[in-house]
Amino acid sequence: MSRWYRFLYKVGFTPWEQDSDVVGPQIDQLLALDEAERHAPYGQALDLGCGTGRWSVKLAQRGWCVTGIDVVPAAIEAAHRNAEMASVDANFVVGDVTALRSAGVGTGFSFFLDVECFNHLDARQREAMGREVNAVAAPDATLLLLVWSRARRGPLPPGADPRDLLMAFPGWRILNDLPYQGDLPSPLRGIAPRWYRMARPDSVPIGGRAVVRDAGGDR
Repeated sequence: MSRWYRFLYKVGFTPWEQDSDVVGPQIDQLLALDEAERHAPYGQALDLGCGTGRWSVKLAQRGWCVTGIDVVPAAIEAAHRNAEMASVDANFVVGDVTALRSAGVGTGFSFFLDVECFNHLDARQREAMGREVNAVAAPDATLLLLVWSRARRGPLPPGADPRDLLMAFPGWRILNDLPYQGDLPSPLRGIAPRWYRMARPDSVPIGGRAVVRDAGGDR
């Protein structure tokens, strides 16, 4: 998968980065839940699979100390340029989200953002990502993910459901489970993406109640 993304960034075909007008306001609303009980500067944030850094820039503009990581060097180069053009300070690292410590991102992150990166990982990679996030997370850490609904889609990402998230991040809890708002191109309308906001076991819920899912739904 990383080879495919390297090729797409090289030729400049990145359709997944064309939805900022729709995703941006949703991220703003969800970030406000975390920021309501923190004080700027809010702390360290890690943008997982940051691409060209569009959300890293937004986090920096809102008062977070941001690091972005992506496996594609061309994307990281673009992220540096975008942060410079926006006149914000952000650190960018070429590395794999399943090996955060080896990539040297640092530790003590209070917030993690994942916009569709988790989608593209297999079960083993998801487990590794969860282990690495735990290793670099602060005690009060929260995690915001945008993931597709789980389904068999051939070569496309399988997506995830709450069980997948809880398996990848054992002990974490889901605070919010919200639908993506906005129109999708007709080929993608069936992916039904959702936002999941999670918290570490030893953190205090901020801005939302915990949601626990089982076969019968929420409880």
